[in-house]
Amino acid sequence: MPRSVRPAPLATLALLTASLLAGWPASAQGTDGPAASDGLARLSEALHGNESFKVRAMAAVQLARLGDPRAATPLADALRNDEHYAVRAAAAGGLGRLAQLESIPALLVALHDTDEFVREQANGALDRFHTPAAVLAFRDALASEDPLWRLAAVRAYGDVLRENITVAPFIVSALGDDDDAVARAAETAVAGIPHDRAVPLLVTALQATSSPVRAAAARMLQKRTDKSAVDGLVALVASSEEGDDVRIAARDALKAHATYVDLPAALKLAADVDLHTDPSRLTALRTVAAIGDPGAWTAVKMALHDADATVRVAGARAAADLGGEGARQAIEEARARETEPRVQRQLELIGKSIR
Repeated sequence: MPRSVRPAPLATLALLTASLLAGWPASAQGTDGPAASDGLARLSEALHGNESFKVRAMAAVQLARLGDPRAATPLADALRNDEHYAVRAAAAGGLGRLAQLESIPALLVALHDTDEFVREQANGALDRFHTPAAVLAFRDALASEDPLWRLAAVRAYGDVLRENITVAPFIVSALGDDDDAVARAAETAVAGIPHDRAVPLLVTALQATSSPVRAAAARMLQKRTDKSAVDGLVALVASSEEGDDVRIAARDALKAHATYVDLPAALKLAADVDLHTDPSRLTALRTVAAIGDPGAWTAVKMALHDADATVRVAGARAAADLGGEGARQAIEEARARETEPRVQRQLELIGKSIR
């Protein structure tokens, strides 16, 4: 049923509450003593046994108003099992008001409720748990196969991250989530903290075991330039083990960090043939090419003609970083004169990677 034609039960059930509780002593609405237990029992009975959804919904509201942690159990049961959306919505709101950690699983399940209003109430209730004291209860949700659960967890950790940096590993791991909404929420969380706290997280994430996390960290560092990020970005650019997603993200980020790189020194290293296959030469070659320095072409062409196959492949990768038709032609010419079949194949694949 569309929400526009529904009654507004939670706004109009106050009158029914009076009749439901008319025979109960006022003390039954407290949280202490036998009267409180009696009130809890009566409301729980009404929540689960009354035929009127309006009475059940108002019983859920009143259970939450008791402020008794014991009310969480009947409310969670109603959220899972009641047939009427108004009762489920009232139960979700009540669980948020009580804010008992054991309510989180029921609220997570309710994120898949068939009714939009119930889902909204469940999301709002989960917001009440976005505190340092409660947030670790979302660990299982973050590891779940359910993207909505993971999103709820990332939102919780993201809100706490602003005041408690110790939850950062949970957010960083979510940067590489295969669900776009979850990954975006993690990026938003990191983007919302100050530069001096965000950069160390992202620099560390450049060495994460997950390639999507490394790629996401590199992309974010394109907008958060800092000298401390250069070495990590250079390592990704120079690595022959990285896939295109990480390599391209690191290359673009390194371009943004060009002011922190000693380009004259790097160009000199890249063109120093006496270094042969020394890692410093190959790294410098990839660095100047990734940044797109005009002087890189001289070093790249020298590398493509080098006697060592490792250097020739590094030169081809550097040419691909420079990009364009000139790079494609230079790699094709290198492939044509290559005598080693394995290297020929590598050069062919590198050439095809140029966009």
